[in-house]
Amino acid sequence: MKKDDATKEQKTVVDPVLARLEKINQKIKADTLNADLYEERAEFYYKNKQINEALKDINKALSIDSSYSKYYVTLSDIYLEMGKLKNTVVALDRAVELDSKNADAWLKLAEMSIVFNEYKKALGYIDKAMKIDDMNPKPYFLRGQVMLETGDTIHAIKNFQKTLEVDQDFFDAHYQLGLLYLEKKNKLAVDYFNNALNIDPNSTEAKYYLGMYYQETGDYDKATSIYERIIEKNPDYVFAIYNIGYINLVYLENYDEAIDFFTKAIELHPNYIDAIYNRGLSYEMKKDALNSKKDYEKVLQLSPNYQKAIEGLNRVDEYLNGE
Repeated sequence: MKKDDATKEQKTVVDPVLARLEKINQKIKADTLNADLYEERAEFYYKNKQINEALKDINKALSIDSSYSKYYVTLSDIYLEMGKLKNTVVALDRAVELDSKNADAWLKLAEMSIVFNEYKKALGYIDKAMKIDDMNPKPYFLRGQVMLETGDTIHAIKNFQKTLEVDQDFFDAHYQLGLLYLEKKNKLAVDYFNNALNIDPNSTEAKYYLGMYYQETGDYDKATSIYERIIEKNPDYVFAIYNIGYINLVYLENYDEAIDFFTKAIELHPNYIDAIYNRGLSYEMKKDALNSKKDYEKVLQLSPNYQKAIEGLNRVDEYLNGE
């Protein structure tokens, strides 16, 4: 291929995102009073994080037709992204006032009620959505969230499992069940985290908590292997780095390795108190009292009442003073 031909070919490459926006713009030019088109462009801007433009377009849609429930749901999404929680609820209230069969609006109201810790209200909204469509997995999931936040883990598990009966690819239900069984140190946690990772292989959190399961149940090699894979893809994921340090300190007694990983964690987050303390403890276990003392003192500068650091500093001072 000639150089000029290659240049021409490069010029014909079109960004699909911009192409879609241009297509919507052309439709609006041809039909300037079509509220659906403004709402469509508002959703486009919202998904592409152009929130001010999204707000302008949804308000334009509502100025043309203020009777369509869906427009208020879109408005609520935009307000939520802007952090305007009260405006979000007002928009959703208007959506269900216009269409009491708008299950999406009821579910978003339930989510907002959970944010405000209004659990009884949330359950009422969930019931309304479920009556509209009992094969929608989200009401079961949200009811599980309410149960979880109110301390009823048995019914939380049942609702998350019901979510998966309706939709076996519901990532968040697998993830939440993984967390719940991790707390119990139950091997089912592995299944649920692996199911979550089959749905979203890039979920760092699911990988991390799978590693935590193996750490908590004593399989340190497998836990470390998972943490290392996380770090390969995300070198700044400080919790995986810290946990490898912790395993080397507490379980394997590889103090030099522990120091290396705690140091990496501290380099990423200089005020990571637990990492500083545990590096100090690693130095102490190596009989390196001077470096241990520095770390304990640093912890106490950041958190004067950190009891373990106070005790550690007392120990190394006694050691240095020959007591």
